[in-house]
Amino acid sequence: MFKHADKVVLGIDIGGSHISSALVYPENWNIKEGTFSKNKIETQQSDPAIILENWIETIKQSLAELDTKNLEGIGVAMPGPFDYTNGISLLDGVSKYGSLYGINIKEIISSQLNLPEDCPIAFENDAGCFGLGEALVGDGKDHYRVIAITLGTGFGAAFIENKKLIKADKRIPANGYLYNIPYKNGLAEDYISSRWLIKKYNDISGKGTSEVKEIADAAAEKTDTNAIGLFENYGIDIANCLTSWITSFKADCIVIGGSISKSSELFLPALLRDLKSKSIDIPVKISKKMELFAIAGAAGLISQDSIQEKKINESKPWRKSSQPLLPQHIPQHVNKKEDYNIYPFQHLGEAQIFSGFRSLADWFLQQKTVAIDGFIGNDWQSIRSYLSNIFKEKNLNVLWYETSAFAKQEEEIEKLVKPFLGPADSIWGTKTNLQLQDFYDHKRLANLQLISKEYDIIIIIGVGAGLCKQAMPLIYIDLPKNEIQYRMRAGSISNLGTAQQFSLPETYKRFYFVDWVVLSSYRESIKNKISIVADAQWMHSINWSFYSAIAKGLETISKTTIRVRPWFQAGAWGGQWMKNHISSLNKNEVNYAWSFELIVPENGIVFESDGNLLEVSFDWLMDCCSENILGKDKQRFGKEFPIRFDFLDTFDGGNLSIQCHPSLEYIRENFGENITQDETYYILDCKEDAGVYLGFQDDIKPGEFREELEKSEEARTPIEIEKYVQCHPSHKHDLFLIPNKTIHSAGKENLVLEISATPYIFTFKMYDWVRLDLDGEPRPISIQHAFNNLDFDRKGNKVKSELISQVRLIEKNDQYELFHLPTHAEHFYDVHRLEFMNDAFIKTNDQCHVLMLVEGTAVMVKMSQGVERQFNYAETFIIPAAAKEYQLINLGKSTAKVIKAFIK
Repeated sequence: MFKHADKVVLGIDIGGSHISSALVYPENWNIKEGTFSKNKIETQQSDPAIILENWIETIKQSLAELDTKNLEGIGVAMPGPFDYTNGISLLDGVSKYGSLYGINIKEIISSQLNLPEDCPIAFENDAGCFGLGEALVGDGKDHYRVIAITLGTGFGAAFIENKKLIKADKRIPANGYLYNIPYKNGLAEDYISSRWLIKKYNDISGKGTSEVKEIADAAAEKTDTNAIGLFENYGIDIANCLTSWITSFKADCIVIGGSISKSSELFLPALLRDLKSKSIDIPVKISKKMELFAIAGAAGLISQDSIQEKKINESKPWRKSSQPLLPQHIPQHVNKKEDYNIYPFQHLGEAQIFSGFRSLADWFLQQKTVAIDGFIGNDWQSIRSYLSNIFKEKNLNVLWYETSAFAKQEEEIEKLVKPFLGPADSIWGTKTNLQLQDFYDHKRLANLQLISKEYDIIIIIGVGAGLCKQAMPLIYIDLPKNEIQYRMRAGSISNLGTAQQFSLPETYKRFYFVDWVVLSSYRESIKNKISIVADAQWMHSINWSFYSAIAKGLETISKTTIRVRPWFQAGAWGGQWMKNHISSLNKNEVNYAWSFELIVPENGIVFESDGNLLEVSFDWLMDCCSENILGKDKQRFGKEFPIRFDFLDTFDGGNLSIQCHPSLEYIRENFGENITQDETYYILDCKEDAGVYLGFQDDIKPGEFREELEKSEEARTPIEIEKYVQCHPSHKHDLFLIPNKTIHSAGKENLVLEISATPYIFTFKMYDWVRLDLDGEPRPISIQHAFNNLDFDRKGNKVKSELISQVRLIEKNDQYELFHLPTHAEHFYDVHRLEFMNDAFIKTNDQCHVLMLVEGTAVMVKMSQGVERQFNYAETFIIPAAAKEYQLINLGKSTAKVIKAFIK
């Protein structure tokens, strides 16, 4: 497989009481002379540091005279349970190896041997490596499809086709494992294992035998009929478990290894007779050199194919979006001061944000134990790899524990989350009440004792590291929710507690209703343990700050001004206004449907120091400073920010779907939200022929309307929608009122500023103009949900009088005019518009204000604390209740118009 004959692979076989290793020539899979090394691991030895040291010493003996540039990789045969993909020990209760639980063995080997970063290390169960070795150089080498089994403490198996280990194939059992297939009154391993032989023999003989060898010796002497019959039944059981898989896999050879295979003369005749009785004629061979073939098979894991596959996996996109990442540092080319800024930041002071893994690694030098925790979606493998390479340079001996080892089985997690995911065909679930510890063996993780002997630094890394009760500094790595979704679309991340890749709607549903709820609550619970906050949204680097600095920054902005980082998304109906008016946006995007101006469950706050940028989610602000933000409304909304601003762009685009939103009772009962999706459409800009669909025609017949909608959904045919729904012309600065249960849609040629309550995904679409989404798929229609909520009394002239805001002047002085744009009685927020040429002074009255300059160039916000900050046209910003008062200064030459939303 390899081009150069001087290349070698290291094969390692780790057994219950030994480790052996050797260098292997990949062109013929023969062991390089003089490189075989073997050491016994004392059965009473359970100190993990000593076990690992013995392993490394054995491996070093095999590598003693090797020029590492000729090492193609390392393959390891390892007993299970084990995370073979990531190289993490899950060995539990297996004599001494249970003390290795949670340790990253792959990282130990790489760091202790000081291997190059690109040197692959592969792991596979010992039975798989044995089978692969037999197929490469043993009794199976002349066969195409080989089934290899190992008989000993357990029942191991491997399926090999064309000298490749097969793990996922409908012709074989899951993962190629036979031990867990149903058999008789249990599983196969209940009957094909040393413990079964010993127990059964003692039951029928009345003896107290503790070794299979004693039973085998008794049978071999042909005097103990119990022992003879037991081994015959053992052979029949093996044949029964193999029969269907020999047929489906079309195997042409069986190879048997393991300690019990040494007594094959006792069970093999019965096994062959049983197979022959089922018309199966296949050679069954007993391994002659199991240990050496396991080493060869382990080496065979490192092949040109596996190396090429690794390169392909590494080249796969890690995020899928046309939107650029937040710059790690302030961009050199800054837009005009009056341009809409897509990367707003808050100054944190000098020397408060540090850049790069190297600076973070330097901080580690002062520590002995560290926990690295964080939000879902982080690439923990890369984070560990970057730090590990730096530690290697510094000759530090580092031990890594992985929280993934303590996660419950995926099947158990699926049962936990299922009640919160709603019907399989629904895009909605119910917000969970689960806690992060529910996803883990919490007791074991909480009480984990990190070993420190022989190591410079001990690190536990992964989601939930803070659940460990051992006292140590904690690094929390945040990740913006838009970047989580971009990684989701690329298929580079999965949901909490699972490695499965679900459909994008299903993955997002689990994020929204389970993962984000659980992890946000968890982060708040451990905030007092956090020493460092880091931002790892960049693929090859990281920015970080001490939590004390971030907390101080959050406290400061909670009393002054806040602007979150907006993000932008294309959609089936999206338009071109934002692309044409926001210079920093990617002009190659097909359109922009939404701007997440202030949808705080998914927005972040960016801090800056010395030109370095660091983003944390808005939740951090509400966790620590919600009273400063909301003032007297804190009692009502708690830590939930209640108001949402976003753009809906249909300029040169299409109509939004005909839709409605749930009532308060419905959203609480069905989806677990506290407030419902009450909206308004403020028309920031529009063309002459623009309109808004709102309310029913006076002669609406609900049954007829529903029938028409259902026919359209089934037959994919258009509806004359204005026969049922009113369409009102829209003009700049109009405000359309959309309380829950109201039928509505934004028509083409509008730039809508949507002022709303915070919930944002509960849209019941009834009609979507018979179009497909950007991926060519129909968008979900929810007629039943809609008709469970629609208010058919919102029709006729009542719509114009109640659902289109009638602007009135409520205050006028030398500074400004204040207009009231009344919202509906069901809206809990209200809207004002300030118009002024020079400036305006406003008091918060202990309430939060959400503002936007909707006409003009820019305004300066000035506060008594000496804070001055500029906000440009169409930029959303927050004035917290604790600011008490502020001055808006018009920086343009024409009248400035500023929208202000606040709680009634």
